[in-house]
Amino acid sequence: MGLPKFKNYTIPLGSTDVLDIKLKVEKNHIVAFSLNYRAKIGKDFFQIYRVDTAHGFLHEQRFWITPEPIPIPKMGKELKEIFEFYLDSIKGNYLRYRKYYEERMKLG
Repeated sequence: MGLPKFKNYTIPLGSTDVLDIKLKVEKNHIVAFSLNYRAKIGKDFFQIYRVDTAHGFLHEQRFWITPEPIPIPKMGKELKEIFEFYLDSIKGNYLRYRKYYEERMKLG
């Protein structure tokens, strides 16, 4: 029986925005993952958006609203398909997520 493989890498999204990716792969299938979008605002990095399978269930965290996990139904889809959907979604929407977060920071 093959041991799980873990892959960790970071994708730059912009000059101050990055996407940290963690994958757990068994028998060429994604069995767990996390996508963590963070941005440098001022001198510090802040987590803006995250989707992962930690805590035993698929969920997202919209840090401009709350750090609480929001469950996502799998709807019978493979984790690979869900991973790819959210990877593309973050790449296409990170500036909007950042804007939401910065607006929330101004409100306190």
